[in-house]
Amino acid sequence: MAFGVERAVGGIAAAAGEAADVHELGHGLSRALGRLIPHDGFMLSGLDPLSQVSCFLSGEHTYSYPSLRHVLLGEFTASDRHPFKELWYGAAQVGVLGSGVREERRSLRLHEVMVPQGFGSEMRLALVGGGPLWGTLALVRERGRACFTAAEAVHAQCLVTPLARALRRFVARGTPRPLRSVRPPAVIVVDGADRIRAATPDSPYWLRACLPGFLGSDDVLPVAYWHSTFMARSRRGPVVNRVPHPDGWIETRAQLLAGTGTGEVALTIQPATTRTLLPALTAWYGVTPREAAVLHQAVEGLPAKQIARRLDVSPHTVNDHLKALYRKFGVSAREELLATLAH
Repeated sequence: MAFGVERAVGGIAAAAGEAADVHELGHGLSRALGRLIPHDGFMLSGLDPLSQVSCFLSGEHTYSYPSLRHVLLGEFTASDRHPFKELWYGAAQVGVLGSGVREERRSLRLHEVMVPQGFGSEMRLALVGGGPLWGTLALVRERGRACFTAAEAVHAQCLVTPLARALRRFVARGTPRPLRSVRPPAVIVVDGADRIRAATPDSPYWLRACLPGFLGSDDVLPVAYWHSTFMARSRRGPVVNRVPHPDGWIETRAQLLAGTGTGEVALTIQPATTRTLLPALTAWYGVTPREAAVLHQAVEGLPAKQIARRLDVSPHTVNDHLKALYRKFGVSAREELLATLAH
């Protein structure tokens, strides 16, 4: 079966390089896994490496909107089997639900979400690579089909790192830039059930531009944003999410409203600012700590000699770091780099 794993790894890499958008990425990865780990549906989520909030989604033949809400709530209560955070830090990054083991008898996700939706088995993969959790993947099989096996879980574990690498390649394959838009930021207020209570006129545009797909109805916040609002309520503080878009990066900020007591959250969506974007770019693009220090100084407009004095290194070292940054970001000179990141 080693050949099957190798073939899947090749298909995963090809999907990341060929996908035109998030929708194609998800379907390409699903096809790459399909022969080795057959499944009927999937849900792929890429995560902001800093806030750990979902920044893109792709799925097919998966849970309904109400069911997805229950699944996501389970991540915050940690009351069910194989929450992604547990898989992230655990010995194995793959978990299977629906195998019939005794511990599943009290699984709300299995009995109240999966079974009513017609699914009998779920395999979860926490896409960890080099420490951070870059994304999550859930594969499902319909009732009546065999459960995901222990052997398939072993194969999936072998694919965790290639899948995480594929997400990074997909996000970092182009030159990064904040989204250029003349539209004013969107401000959306939702209640504790994420029903939209008030919104600025440009909100529909931003909702669709930021995280297309899974839009739902006009009066309910799209499922793609639920992770941000849930996180804001859980942390009781602002939650920033940097979202990759074909035309540039977008920033969302969710914050619990004070004095309401009902879990109301204000969500702001706008082009990403350079200050907010840089930490995420250093993670996605594999920028080293030294390169990041030079990048932050360069963005402030400091010349190489002054950067060298501040960082207590030689100008030659600064120039070497700048050349590495040009290569990683796909630019040819300092002026192009600064113009690209400016906002």
